[in-house]
Amino acid sequence: MNTEKQKAKYTIKLFHNAFGDKDKYVANWEFDEAYESSDGTCLLEVVYQSSQNIDESWSKEALGKEYRSTSVGDYMELNGVRYYVGRIGFTKNPVNDRGREIA
Repeated sequence: MNTEKQKAKYTIKLFHNAFGDKDKYVANWEFDEAYESSDGTCLLEVVYQSSQNIDESWSKEALGKEYRSTSVGDYMELNGVRYYVGRIGFTKNPVNDRGREIA
């Protein structure tokens, strides 16, 4: 009998949906822990920060392909729930090119 508590697993899928991209799947991130939040939404920030081209391509070495930085209008799915990148933070509603909710 296993008495150890199983850790929650969080999967985040990144999709590019701005600058002419339409629901373009980019990559998955998987986490065993949620750090500061019990629902894992804090991990959206981790993925956002990890998918920025600052000094070099974030994806070339890891994925073998170059992708643009994640931007306003793109979205992530956390365990099946969609979160759009807004002007500040994330929202469950679609946003326009300025990051304002349109739904």
